[in-house]
Amino acid sequence: MLKIELPQKLQQEFERAAKSFYSTDGVHQALIEAVELWLFQHQQSKVEEEAATNDSAFEKLALDLEKNYAGKWVVIAEGKLQGTGNSLTEVEAFAPNAKDRVVMLVGLRRPKTVEVGWQMAFN
Repeated sequence: MLKIELPQKLQQEFERAAKSFYSTDGVHQALIEAVELWLFQHQQSKVEEEAATNDSAFEKLALDLEKNYAGKWVVIAEGKLQGTGNSLTEVEAFAPNAKDRVVMLVGLRRPKTVEVGWQMAFN
């Protein structure tokens, strides 16, 4: 069991808002949602940090990957190259606990997006 004390004004405002949204069991439900939201935000922040680390690692490794692993699948996680393989299936197990992974086929280029439009002139 968790017991906490909130500043009185905050507690009153919280209870009033929770009851208006959820009626009878409002405080209980609102506290559960508050804890879930807090956990999500902190987990999301860790994912974003790890993604930035992996993106930075990819930028540093990009030329080496093109030179040495063209046509291979690669996994970058935890800021480093975790492994390579000939198929997505071969690399799917690399860094299974990472919050973010860069998984890519080296050398695959997406087609450039071109906006097609036309102009009309009136005389």
